[in-house]
Amino acid sequence: MILVTSAYGNNGRKIIPKLAKMGLDVRALNLSDKTDKLKELGAKEVIIGNALDPNILDQAMDGIESVFHVGPSFHPQEAEMGISVIDAASRSGVEHFVYDSVLHPQITELLQHRMKLRVEQHLINSELNYTILQPMHYMQNIDIGNVNRQDVFVQASALETPLSFVDMDDKVDVAVKVLTEDGHYGATYELCCDDNLNAIEIAEIMTQVMGREIKAKLVSKDVIISGFQRAFPEYGDYPAKGFTALFDYYSKYGFIGNSNILKMLLARKPTTLKEYIEKEYKKILK
Repeated sequence: MILVTSAYGNNGRKIIPKLAKMGLDVRALNLSDKTDKLKELGAKEVIIGNALDPNILDQAMDGIESVFHVGPSFHPQEAEMGISVIDAASRSGVEHFVYDSVLHPQITELLQHRMKLRVEQHLINSELNYTILQPMHYMQNIDIGNVNRQDVFVQASALETPLSFVDMDDKVDVAVKVLTEDGHYGATYELCCDDNLNAIEIAEIMTQVMGREIKAKLVSKDVIISGFQRAFPEYGDYPAKGFTALFDYYSKYGFIGNSNILKMLLARKPTTLKEYIEKEYKKILK
C-alpha cells in the first residue's frame, strides 16, 4: 500500500487517481476531512489528522510499503512536518520514501527552500530508501482564465528576469514512475521543462496562442501575499516573509533549471509552456 500525504492538495488529487488506475492500494492522509472526495479519487483508505501528531502518523504508516510526501509550502512548520513523517516511516519499516521537494533547495535565502532542505537532509541521513523530486514551480500557477479575461499576464517579480517551469502533470507522471518501478533509491531528480522565459516572453507566447495582444504587468507582491493570507490565516505572518524573499530573489537573479533529467524520466520531451497555455486556452473556448 502507498501512503500519500496532503492527499487533497494539488499533487494528491492528481497522483491518487493514477495510482488507483494501476490497481494499487492508496491510503490518503489529510488534515481536513475530505474522506468522500478522496475515496472518489481512488483512495482505498483515508486517515484524517495532523502530520505533526505521532499517533496519527503511526496509524497512517501501518502496513505501508511506500510514501509520497509533499509538505504545505509557506507553512511555518513545514520542516517539522516532513521530519515527523520521515521518523514515522522509519519506525514502521517503510520500504521507500519519495519526497517532493523543490528545485535548488540550497538557495537558503528562500525560506521555503530552507525548510525543504532540512527535510532532504533528514531523509538522506535516515535509514530509509529514498527518492527526492525537485520540481520547479508549476505552470498551473499561471491563471490562464484570468489572463483571458484581462488580456494581462501579471507577475510579482521583475518582468525581465527568466524563470523556469514544469507541468505538474509531468511531475506527477515522474512520481508515479519512481513509486512503482525499481532503480530509483538514493536518487535526487531535478524536474524542469526546456523553457527559461521572462514575463515579457511569456506574454508574447500568450499573444500568439490567444490571437490578441497580451501584456506583461508587474503587480505588487502585497497582492499575492494578502490573497494567500486570506486563504490560510492560520499560517500567521510566515507566508508574508516567504513570498517577500521569493519575489525579491526572483527579481534579482531569476530562477532557472535544466530539463535533461525530466526528459530521461519521461522518455519524451517535457510539456512546454506554450503547449500548456494552448491546452488551458482550449478548455476556456469550449
